[in-house]
Amino acid sequence: MVKKYIKIFPYLFLALIVTGINAFLDGLVNIRIMKMLDLAIDGKMDNMKQMIPQILIMAALLVPMGILVGMASNFYKRKANVALKRYYMKRVFAKNIAEFQKENNAKYLSSMTNDFNTLEMNMITGIYSIFESVMTFIVGIWLLSTVDARMLILAIILIAINLTISVLTSKPTKKANKERSDMFDGYTSYIKEILSAFHIVKNYNLQKRVRDDYYKKSEDIQQKGFFIEKMLSYIISLEHLFMGASMFGVILIVGYLAIIGRVSTGGLLLAVTGIQKMTWPLFNIGENLPKIFTSGDLIRKMEKTLENSDTYVETVDLPEFKEEIEFSDVDFSYEDSEQIILSDINLKVKKNGKYLVVGPSGGGKSTLLKLFRKYFNPSSGTITIDGHNLKDVKRDHYYKLIGNIEQQVFIFEDTVRNNLTLYKDYTDEEVWEAIKASGLTEFVNQLPNGLDTIIYDNGKNISGGERSRLVIARALLSKAGILLMDEAFASLDMERAREIEKTILNLKDMTVINVSHIIFNDTKELYDRVLTVKKSIL
Repeated sequence: MVKKYIKIFPYLFLALIVTGINAFLDGLVNIRIMKMLDLAIDGKMDNMKQMIPQILIMAALLVPMGILVGMASNFYKRKANVALKRYYMKRVFAKNIAEFQKENNAKYLSSMTNDFNTLEMNMITGIYSIFESVMTFIVGIWLLSTVDARMLILAIILIAINLTISVLTSKPTKKANKERSDMFDGYTSYIKEILSAFHIVKNYNLQKRVRDDYYKKSEDIQQKGFFIEKMLSYIISLEHLFMGASMFGVILIVGYLAIIGRVSTGGLLLAVTGIQKMTWPLFNIGENLPKIFTSGDLIRKMEKTLENSDTYVETVDLPEFKEEIEFSDVDFSYEDSEQIILSDINLKVKKNGKYLVVGPSGGGKSTLLKLFRKYFNPSSGTITIDGHNLKDVKRDHYYKLIGNIEQQVFIFEDTVRNNLTLYKDYTDEEVWEAIKASGLTEFVNQLPNGLDTIIYDNGKNISGGERSRLVIARALLSKAGILLMDEAFASLDMERAREIEKTILNLKDMTVINVSHIIFNDTKELYDRVLTVKKSIL
């Protein structure tokens, strides 16, 4: 993520160049005004009048420059935010399916919401703010140096002390921010869980329990936030005390120099302006440095969520399925579990063959399908496809060969057409052919806008059967060589299920592996083989 941010530096440099020019122009205007004041006090009115047009022109330029600074800084922030979020999302979808499924995806939600908001405030905005402060501080030093060059020594001392305070105070704030980020992960997970179980909470009258848990978790997070803000307030107050005392001392020194005649009246006012331009940047730097230091731990935590524990390198390109998939002495058990799910699996699946997988609940049917889908690798034994070890076949290549009808149906909040085509290009003839095969013709014809009708919130405005048939049509439209079905007919009425199953089994150029507890005698005979799975294949 840091490398991705470094690539945004040109936009940061552009914003800083514009900011630097604006700061320099502002300092130049102040110097001119103070010189004009000295000329007025000395009675040199003609010289003073000659300076007025120059000052007015430079002051007028500050208006468009200020607008340009705002545009450049916002452009940098937008580019940085978009780049980091794209990077994170790309890496999320580079995760292995098996690893992603076994994790609590609330941590990804927390990263993409709370953690990114924190990064935007603390790192993206903070880095720009610090550089902006440095430029303003340099202008302040410049103004002071025009009054007395010895002021540069004082400025260097102030910078060194302020940086030391920031470094020393960063450690406790880093720890507290990490703890708060971890709490947000759990908090997001909890909210997701209770909203998913809304009907259970209502049916079993658990509202009070859920409310009490929610209040407690919310209070804990707010308390941690209060602790962080309290800690920062102590740190900032300490920095303000030091800077306030330092600036007061500088004013006294310049005031004394003015009294003894070493500094003119205009020089005194210029010194005060310079001190003001130094004060705010030092406060700002002191406030933002600890936040930037904490961003490192947050980035490392976010990167940790993106790591795959399985780093096996896949080397085989497989553009098409030609002959067979073979399981040889395959055993499977989940990581960190001694329970064997599948044992001694030996089978061959021929190209364009039709296979029905049956067996008792918990017997391993869905796990067998996951092995076909390459979600997992066998614990022992091998799975080969056209003579290649499936473990070596590149996932992207293999996934193009298979069509999936999952047990858990997902519908995008989009048109019927886009849910069928999944944003790929198909002819209308191909789309309607899949619609007919999945028994959706009547449903689509009755929709107010046909294929352009919007389906909302994972199919809330259509029935469960219609959702299932949409997914079946989606799989058929993909024209994948291998169709893997997991309880595809569970939400359909028997007659509709029988018709769709017959249609699928009559497809000549498709290998079908169907896991189902729904078995029709007239369609059972259309399968090449019925596999009974009970930890092994019978």
